[in-house]
Amino acid sequence: MSICHMIVSRSFYRQLKPLIFIPAEMMMMIFSLLFLSFSVGRTSALTPTVALSFGNDLQSYMMLQMDMTPVKEAISVCSWVNKKTSDGHHDAWFTYNAPSRTYEILIAGRIRGWAYMLKNHQENSQGVPSNEWHHVCLTWGFETKKIILYFDGNAIAEEASGDTKLTVGGTMAIGQYHKHADMRADFHNHAFGGELLKMNIYKRQLTATEVSEMFHSGMCSNYEDSLVADVFLRWETILYATERHGTITDVPITCPGNHWNVLYFSDFYNKIVNEEVLKKMEDQFEVLEEFVGHRIDENLIKHLKEHH
Repeated sequence: MSICHMIVSRSFYRQLKPLIFIPAEMMMMIFSLLFLSFSVGRTSALTPTVALSFGNDLQSYMMLQMDMTPVKEAISVCSWVNKKTSDGHHDAWFTYNAPSRTYEILIAGRIRGWAYMLKNHQENSQGVPSNEWHHVCLTWGFETKKIILYFDGNAIAEEASGDTKLTVGGTMAIGQYHKHADMRADFHNHAFGGELLKMNIYKRQLTATEVSEMFHSGMCSNYEDSLVADVFLRWETILYATERHGTITDVPITCPGNHWNVLYFSDFYNKIVNEEVLKKMEDQFEVLEEFVGHRIDENLIKHLKEHH
């Protein structure tokens, strides 16, 4: 019998009831509270998987100006991409333009013809179906003198980059085709209009093995956390700390398995958050103060709320 089944089994509580002299209903609440606290504690490092959906218009975008010095000799731009337009539409989801250097970096959902690094076009014939999640990585290193484009973990284009380094002092735009080195919201009819997930920029050229592992680990994995020391711009920064313009909305991604153990008790958890369970316990069992060393009081409820 799994611990989950033990937690929700009435017979399990009935077996313990004579030993503890606490009503079975109360015991169910207590064991569920304690197990929920254990589950939340174990999974507090995990967060629900959230994508960003961009409106198919020229008003939906995010823009950043950062010191690009850490990536002027190597960079990798990787993301899960769900394009919503036809494969004939030039739907740019990331651009970086520097002074006098447009197309320094450009990646579109339609990567056939629309993938640039250091103004170098990455020739490829890869078709990208609409309404499907695919993984894209564009990498470059001054040391290797190579630009490599990956699609779903496989290298589909490789070009020599020469002695050029990334030009700093520009602007990154997400969700639009941008052609300026400054923050002007002036776009050119190539809105993305799709969804992005886990778009990270790394300050080195990722290896083929790393890109393949990132793809094969899947959208719901924590593989990117193993590369956090190499991150230049992290997905969480884009998701939670970058100004949104126009229509950009969060899209929860359903993940299999026990990514969020607490979801097994979502209804029960909502009752805890809404203080229904606590109120019922206080009303019906006022004399109960402690149980096996754990107080069922406001501190426990506060812990559950803070770690949801």
